[in-house]
Amino acid sequence: MRQDKDRSGKWLLTHHGDAILRLGGITGFTAWKALQAETVAPRRLPDGLLEVRFPNEPEPTLVLVEIETYPDSDADRQVLDDLMLIAVDRKTVPEVVSLVLKPKGNLTVTGASERVSPRGRTRVGGTWPVVRMWELEAEALLASPDAGVIPWVPLAHTALSPDELMTRCRDRLVQVPDANDRAGLLAVTDIFAGLAFPGRSFFELLRGSAMLDKVLETAVSESPALRDTLTGVLLRQTTRRNILAALEARFGNVPTECEPALDAVPDEARLKTLFRLAVTCPDLDAFVAALTAAP
Repeated sequence: MRQDKDRSGKWLLTHHGDAILRLGGITGFTAWKALQAETVAPRRLPDGLLEVRFPNEPEPTLVLVEIETYPDSDADRQVLDDLMLIAVDRKTVPEVVSLVLKPKGNLTVTGASERVSPRGRTRVGGTWPVVRMWELEAEALLASPDAGVIPWVPLAHTALSPDELMTRCRDRLVQVPDANDRAGLLAVTDIFAGLAFPGRSFFELLRGSAMLDKVLETAVSESPALRDTLTGVLLRQTTRRNILAALEARFGNVPTECEPALDAVPDEARLKTLFRLAVTCPDLDAFVAALTAAP
């Protein structure tokens, strides 16, 4: 899931960086483009660096983007390190969009960090805003005219059930006119939904209306950063369907708990092991025991 999240974040930064800017409270810009992070910090790569233009400003503004899945005790220090690296390399201090996707215990990302010299005589520090996705309202994001914010909706606060929320997301994304962009947005939405609702998969719901698998080939050809993510999602869904089909063919009705339990298996290698078991197990009880056992 972490690799899927990282690839998804990179894809969104490249294709919908404007939506990320708006999530971070940066508005009023007229143009933006993603820069190659490798040229900024070869030792420690930030998640993204955007060049943003505002009206009546001759020089573009740099925006550093950092995306954390969970609060991390080291996250603030990493942002400060990136700020200093970019300030030295580009001779300007960038704005920061710091996104945290899910809460975790008592950990927090404060948006402040400081480095102190060994003798305590010199201090270097910085502060920046932090966007905690669970504090945003899903309804507000769904109402946005920018489809690029929709993949972030599952992570926001809502009173809707997961199925209702994901149906709303699908209904927005099927209206995206470009098939490649629609495919990418649907896939990333499913990945972030998996983070928001562990053990659930909404790939079939999202794909049903938009025929995501039919545009996969063209989508990945234009978005290499998303290739592994899209392909991996499709492979896992195909293997899950094959497992259920094998069990149904051998034993008739499949227990209702099998499908959500299979959806909760993110590892393709384990799914393949379960598929082999589905065609060789002596009875359903043996399969269910293996499925629900800790991997």
